[in-house]
Amino acid sequence: MSAAGETATHTGALLILKPDILSGSCARCPAASARDTVRGLLSVYEPTAEDVYEVDTSGQAVAWALRNIERKVRARDWYVRTLSDPGRDLAALRGLLTGPLLNPAGEDTVRTADLVLGVVDALGFTVVDRLRARCTQRDFLGLYADNTHFTRLAGSLRDYLVGQEVDICRCAGEQELSTLHIFKEMVRRVVRYPTTHYDAVENLLHVSDPGAADWTYFLNSAFGERKRAA
Repeated sequence: MSAAGETATHTGALLILKPDILSGSCARCPAASARDTVRGLLSVYEPTAEDVYEVDTSGQAVAWALRNIERKVRARDWYVRTLSDPGRDLAALRGLLTGPLLNPAGEDTVRTADLVLGVVDALGFTVVDRLRARCTQRDFLGLYADNTHFTRLAGSLRDYLVGQEVDICRCAGEQELSTLHIFKEMVRRVVRYPTTHYDAVENLLHVSDPGAADWTYFLNSAFGERKRAA
């Protein structure tokens, strides 16, 4: 991958926006669904809050996401439902519900990528480096070669990704990294509802944590190659 941009000075989690969120069927979503995504995320951290959604299917979608999140909390000790500064972070998320990003004047849809990056910012992360480029066969292997679903989905994943644009954001901050995974689960279910239980191909986002094989690959091949070429 190669593209112009600033040199990064920090390391952090990588958030990869996939083709369907950039130019596919989910590039835009109803503003009401975007707000319901934030309401669903708030319910993870404020489980006693009243659930009032604008879209009829959002309650079901949020419940599905919450079941998946609960399962992962039980299975992984690093996957936690905590925030570094709950008062600040929850207030920032609630601010999105009434702010201009998710209430665009004269529009009833929003760019789904804007929703994602708006939540990332509200959670206290800073995008310290960003790269948009076409996914190569090598990138595809770097992302999915070790994935447990690779053999079953290899053809579909390759067709979905190779030759298509992805947007790679390096996110730094003191926030728990599991918040990005929790948000990933919520936005997938609410924006894409209804969907199948086995939907590893078109699922909007990929999150890669520091030290993971795919994180190392993209840090070196994408941002590293750009830095060496500068």
